[in-house]
Amino acid sequence: MEIGVAALGVLASKVAIAVASAAVNSAVSKLRRVSRGDHKNDANFLITELRLIEHTIGKFGGPSQSVWLAPLRNLAYAIEDCLACFEVKKTSPQEFAKQIAQLKVRSVETGEQILRHMSINERMERLAVGFRGQNQGQPAAASAAALEVSVPQELRELLGTQSEGNLNCLLYFCMFPHDHHASRNPLIRRWLAEGLVQGEGAAVQYLKTLIEAKIINTIAKCNNGRIKRCQPPLDILKSISEQSSSENFMHFCDDMAKLQVECVRRLSLHPNEAATGDLILTDFSHLHTLAIFHGGANPEFYEAILNFAMYEVLRVLDLKECAPLCQRHLSAICNNLSLLKYLSFQFERDNDRVDDPVVDRVPRDISKLVWLETLDVRGSKIVTVHKELLMLPKLKHLLGKFQLSQKDKNLFGGMSSDLQKFLKQKSVLERLSGFVTGNRLGFPQLMCLMRRLRKVKIWCESDASEANLADISSAITKFIRDGSQEQGRSLSIDFQECSGQFLNTIQVEGSLASLKLCGNLSQFPQFVAQLRGIEELCLSFTALSWSETLTGLSNLSILKYLKLAENNLGPLAIEPQHFKRLERICLVGLESLKVTILAEALPRIVSIHMICKALDILPGTPGIEIAHIVGLEEVELHPEVDQGIIKHWEAAAEAHPNEPRVFVVESHTRSSANP
Repeated sequence: MEIGVAALGVLASKVAIAVASAAVNSAVSKLRRVSRGDHKNDANFLITELRLIEHTIGKFGGPSQSVWLAPLRNLAYAIEDCLACFEVKKTSPQEFAKQIAQLKVRSVETGEQILRHMSINERMERLAVGFRGQNQGQPAAASAAALEVSVPQELRELLGTQSEGNLNCLLYFCMFPHDHHASRNPLIRRWLAEGLVQGEGAAVQYLKTLIEAKIINTIAKCNNGRIKRCQPPLDILKSISEQSSSENFMHFCDDMAKLQVECVRRLSLHPNEAATGDLILTDFSHLHTLAIFHGGANPEFYEAILNFAMYEVLRVLDLKECAPLCQRHLSAICNNLSLLKYLSFQFERDNDRVDDPVVDRVPRDISKLVWLETLDVRGSKIVTVHKELLMLPKLKHLLGKFQLSQKDKNLFGGMSSDLQKFLKQKSVLERLSGFVTGNRLGFPQLMCLMRRLRKVKIWCESDASEANLADISSAITKFIRDGSQEQGRSLSIDFQECSGQFLNTIQVEGSLASLKLCGNLSQFPQFVAQLRGIEELCLSFTALSWSETLTGLSNLSILKYLKLAENNLGPLAIEPQHFKRLERICLVGLESLKVTILAEALPRIVSIHMICKALDILPGTPGIEIAHIVGLEEVELHPEVDQGIIKHWEAAAEAHPNEPRVFVVESHTRSSANP
């Protein structure tokens, strides 16, 4: 028991330092921006005080260090929130000056309080040493031994070698239930919205560090082999959850009545049926993240927690698994959460409420969210948006199935509208996944103006006009051609409900990293065969023969990932001269799948997915040879495939030199072209 307590003390100290250090760095960064204006002296004063307190604690740290770090952390939080509210004009210059003066007094008092506590602690330590016998051991050695025994080795290594950025990113995993898989891209966007990391590159590196240290497990991978979903092992999650809560970094709660905390910074709610809406004891004025998982609570709970006037400085709002939002809720978000950077929710598919209808459109008031970087409404039906959304100055990721309001159709009378000028000159939108092309004007005409676009998803509806398809063809041509100057572009087109003939009009040489086509094709698109730099290609329900597909792919020499999906896929014969650089292949047959992989074919393959519940292909037969694929790591099968087939594959995997993993897929549907 004593060893466990000592280990937790060491872990608590590391976590406390990381959280406080990150808070101070964030506050100082914002103060430096203010120091160039009218409040230069005040900002410099607060910077000096924060760094002085931080240095003092670091120099004279001891067993009570985490206690001294708490007031420093809270002071930094208060400074950061004060500056943020002033920056978006939530507070007037007079109110801001008053708050800054109060923070200066508080900073001095905090420093003096910490010095007094440290002086008392030093005297107590000297007194304790005087009574301590020579043969009672060394506390530091005991703590180190305790850490060795009680904290997972991977976490010990991270605590000893990594910066506070890694630790804060790790603590953010406490948001998710132990059975919830965190998706890579939304996780990184949350980190960025919270300011836990500076730049996407740093966020990617932090996640890579956590995975390589085996602190975070990879649950699923993307087409290119990168992590798609992840989660920490249960022992790691237990080790960090208590410290995350004690340092006021993240609170995990299933009933608001149990949340006995005066000031919450980040809150993850998992309401049960007994959850109440009693929020009286909790102060949400400094809340930065609110995420609600599962939807089993009573309506009164949601009405209480969705009172957005309580969240003055909220940065991240994730309501994807919450009750559907009505127009009143969405308006309250737009009018109250002016610091919001990440917003995720889902519209209800069936709207039968007359008194307060569930919305399927984003209101014009979204223009008030000037800091918004991500809007994610994926899983909803078609969502109507206005030009105000597209003119948000910091919007980078627009995720859902969108169409432009018909009320904004007057935007297309000429090329001089304010929206068109903004998209050409100021827009930072990078990912549009995606928009609907029907018979109305909108995104087909605007796509070619979006100067920073990198990833696009397009749905072509059954009523898509010839004029809109022609504009889409022109926009795609420009998108591919511009990819020659900037690598890494991704394009996904779903034309299952209309003719894919418009793709045959695209004549362009350029570059894409990833292309997904879903829908019937009369011929292999010529532009695909001319693409440079393409590493990922998905062809779904095209009805092309194997020979047509093989001829079209013959020039794509650097292809690393190939996915083919049909109702009846095959027969396919993959020979040694085909796809010599291919690393991953996914073959989907909804009804049947017939494939032959000859000896010496696919030498670089690490992943083979054969998704068909009627699969009757066995390894080690003349039809499928895998023994020569020395780097093979995984084989994925349909969950309803015959158990005898699975056992044959498992036996072949055990006999393989690399012992690849054999597992069943979660789900594959006709929307397989989706990114």
